[in-house]
Amino acid sequence: MMEYQLYTLSNGIRIMYKYAPSAVTHCCLLVNAGSRDELPNKEGLAHFIEHLLFKETERRSTNQILNRLEIVGADLNAYTTKEYTCIHASFLNPYLERAIDLFEDIVFHSTFPEDELEKERGVIRDEIASYLDQPEEAIQDDFEELLFKDHPIGKNILGTTETVGALSRDDMKQFIAANYNTNEIIFAVIGDYDFKKVSKLGDKYFGHIQPNYNKRAG
Repeated sequence: MMEYQLYTLSNGIRIMYKYAPSAVTHCCLLVNAGSRDELPNKEGLAHFIEHLLFKETERRSTNQILNRLEIVGADLNAYTTKEYTCIHASFLNPYLERAIDLFEDIVFHSTFPEDELEKERGVIRDEIASYLDQPEEAIQDDFEELLFKDHPIGKNILGTTETVGALSRDDMKQFIAANYNTNEIIFAVIGDYDFKKVSKLGDKYFGHIQPNYNKRAG
């Protein structure tokens, strides 16, 4: 049996599947865009976007987003690295379609409301302060900044209090338009399904997304 199976949609989004004989499914949506793709004075933007993806979409409120999987005992989370952004979830097998529906909504239909933006700006500033209080974390960031001097990959993923304080809703939309390329997005599933079912659901929820093959900003 193949280690994994791959299905590519017409817009370039890839659906990856690996069989596992388990009652629990793990899935993630990976976007090949991280802090390395930020423009000067926009440090922290990729991470800020990740926070705001859970706040409001065109058809769901913040509470509806957070409760969509939690109500069925699932776990939903995300993280940002210098290389990519990842949204991931774990849930019982019957809820695969529920998860795919939510992922499509938050990644492609988030509205980035101003009130939520200001709340998360404060959350991220606190996060920055907490890392500065941990020398073992801060020294690694200092080393990378020296190693990759004047390059985006050397900058802190969280940004600085100054850059985070200046980031706007328009900055987020522009970053997504420039870097969330459909041919650099993967939705991966590991669970107990027939691959045809997984690819069919991928087509149903991601197949209508307009292709975006823009070059990187950074």
